[in-house]
Amino acid sequence: MIASPAAPARSERKRLSARYLGWAPRGTLVRIAFAWLLLMIVVAVFAQVLAPYDYQAINLRNRLLPPFSSDALGFHLFGTDHLGRDVLSRLMVSIQISLLVALVGTLIGAIVGTSIGFVAARARGVVDDVVMALVDLQASMPFMIIALAVFAVAGTGNMLLFILLVGFQGWERYARITRGMTLSAVNHGYAASVRLLGGGTFRVYVRHILPNILAALVVQMTINFPETILLETAMSFLGVGIQPPNTSLGNLLSYGRDYLLDAWWIAMVPGMTIFFTTLAMSLVGDWVRDELDPTTRTTD
Repeated sequence: MIASPAAPARSERKRLSARYLGWAPRGTLVRIAFAWLLLMIVVAVFAQVLAPYDYQAINLRNRLLPPFSSDALGFHLFGTDHLGRDVLSRLMVSIQISLLVALVGTLIGAIVGTSIGFVAARARGVVDDVVMALVDLQASMPFMIIALAVFAVAGTGNMLLFILLVGFQGWERYARITRGMTLSAVNHGYAASVRLLGGGTFRVYVRHILPNILAALVVQMTINFPETILLETAMSFLGVGIQPPNTSLGNLLSYGRDYLLDAWWIAMVPGMTIFFTTLAMSLVGDWVRDELDPTTRTTD
């Protein structure tokens, strides 16, 4: 029996599907996660354009309207809050600010941690011991307690300080990964070969070692990103994060906690947004880890 010419093509498509998305149910979840994250990115970028109302507009006559309600101004998909503000509009702006804080914070932590890891691997000796002691100290201390102590001294309302503080959460993980993988790369010999050919320290570490450890750092960033979102949410919920008139997902949760019985949608909408966003990022992070880890790749 002669095989159909389409059979090899179908086999190749199945192999690629298994290669890039794994088994079918998981592949569907990854696609949904990518779609959700794409939606969040679009909302974050065009929040002011997509928001149907001014997110700060107060209308006490229409306070606590349930979802799918209408008033003289128009339709409220997710209802209104205790001040009559449109929940959907506030949600869009909150997504924009929360994702911005999480993205910038994750990048700060990655850059700081990677740089410190390079310094420790390059200097060795006392510097390496001091850096690893700081890494162990940071890993052993609850970061939330440190953040609350900083805001107790510096005060709240400084968004730049808040972003910087969020960014330092998790830097020790990047430092540990960078130091270990850099030492391994040096032992492999190609770094020494580049140095013998006249390459400087900066060129060796940035042009040759960094590309070889970048996959591990990217995976760590996908893991750290949802943690940063949850940290920002928790701090804003406690009242030491994003301050009015700005808003964030944590702020919306904080406002809604007093109305859980009478107006559940005020807290439910941002809470579900946080849940689905962190879950989607975790699924994408697992997929990225499997994709970049050669030991988990499907062989022909």
